Amino acid sequence: MEFVYALSGLFAGLFLGAVAVVTALTYTPYGASLFDTAITALTGVTLQLGNLLFISALTALAFEGLAMGGIRYPAVVPAAFAYVLTHVTVYYSCIRITDLQSEPLDPDVIIKHNPFRALVLGVPGSLLLIRVRSPTRRN
Repeated sequence: MEFVYALSGLFAGLFLGAVAVVTALTYTPYGASLFDTAITALTGVTLQLGNLLFISALTALAFEGLAMGGIRYPAVVPAAFAYVLTHVTVYYSCIRITDLQSEPLDPDVIIKHNPFRALVLGVPGSLLLIRVRSPTRRN
């Protein structure tokens, strides 16, 4: 029962990350319309909140596991660890989701070659795994 909040945060973060990725895969904003702005905001907010929830919950579970093993740290250590990891993950995820959103469902985005990658994209921070092929190099 003591891990219910951490596990709920973990799954909520995964869900929000999946919403952001599916939104980026299916829609490209083309202008400054109200609808495009709303879609961009939805993608950004769900991606950042998903990363925050997932990494915070994962940090809580990891440091609780260490505490159960007898290794204890002051509260500032897990907080600083989660803070830095969240910011780095959000930064790189936002860069990757912007690349992904610029060409939704484009065959140059290497997803179709590995269907498992499409599932993994729902995990916050996994957007680091996406590589976009250069237009000159075709396989």
